[in-house]
Amino acid sequence: MNKKQFDQQQKLKIVESAEEIGIKEAAKVADIHYTTVYDWKRNLDALGKEAFLFHKPTRPGRGIKQISKEQEAAIIDTRKANPGYGPGQVRSQLRRQGKTISIRTIRKVMEADGYKPSRKKEKNRDWQQFEAERPLELAQMDILELFINKLKLYLILLIDDFSRFILGFRLLDKTSIDEVIDLVGAGIARFGKMEELLTDRGFVFYSWRGINRFELYLETQRIEHTHARPHHPQTLGKVEALNRRIQSELFAKQQFSTAHQATVAVQKWVEHYNYQRPHQGLGGLLTPAERFHGKAEKVLDDIVKGCDVTDQNFCIERSIFNLVLTDDGKITFYLLGRPVLVAQGGRHV
Repeated sequence: MNKKQFDQQQKLKIVESAEEIGIKEAAKVADIHYTTVYDWKRNLDALGKEAFLFHKPTRPGRGIKQISKEQEAAIIDTRKANPGYGPGQVRSQLRRQGKTISIRTIRKVMEADGYKPSRKKEKNRDWQQFEAERPLELAQMDILELFINKLKLYLILLIDDFSRFILGFRLLDKTSIDEVIDLVGAGIARFGKMEELLTDRGFVFYSWRGINRFELYLETQRIEHTHARPHHPQTLGKVEALNRRIQSELFAKQQFSTAHQATVAVQKWVEHYNYQRPHQGLGGLLTPAERFHGKAEKVLDDIVKGCDVTDQNFCIERSIFNLVLTDDGKITFYLLGRPVLVAQGGRHV
């Protein structure tokens, strides 16, 4: 199909007719996609009538690329199923389904459907981002304060640094060392033991006088405890970013009557985040679960082949094994989260 071409005067007439009969109807009469009329209207509003008529496209003669009904439906359906996604995430999710659509087309359809991009300014970074080299090498944990009506709640998130996989969470009306210990213990029992845990210096994580029970628990588990630098939240950047995302996508958009309702919603959100949502920090195509459970290469190969990988299920309850090296040179072998062998200097002990 040949791409249609219109001069600025024709575009103006189509946009003006859209004000009377609607954008989609005007697009239908002109035999073009409604997103094109939406673009023209936006340019007219920004430039004004006179400047719009004298405006010269940066790539004249290129014509208008048609957007198929199948492409439009795929974009709208993906956005409807994932209302927090931006154009890049929608493109990644479609790629995982074996559908390749340009980000420009996706953005046009989404904006015409009501999507408004955020205008956040990127702050200058004077720090270098760190990433662990393997699952369970490093975990991060943080506490987010929330309000449901007038009830103050605390959301504790425990994530794997390497994969961004959420190892567990707790939603509480008050924080306690016992709950934090229980969260870490449950994560170890289900997925395996982390070698190092990074937290801030909150009172449940750290004591300025001696050592508290949480720190003692980590010592007995041979988990190295690292503290973020004071007034430097970037150190906990991955879990901080997760805090912002769940706050904007869940708690800012849904109303809850009870803490139980909120807990159920968080559980559902976490399952989707871990197993279905492609993560921009992992290249935009992989879910946290695929990287955590060692399926990244296979999934990427399948995507290159055009396969639909969204139906694959990697809901493995535990990491099969992991090795932990302590400061004194001892190596502990963990099978399904339980220590089964300790070696030192090549000898079993």
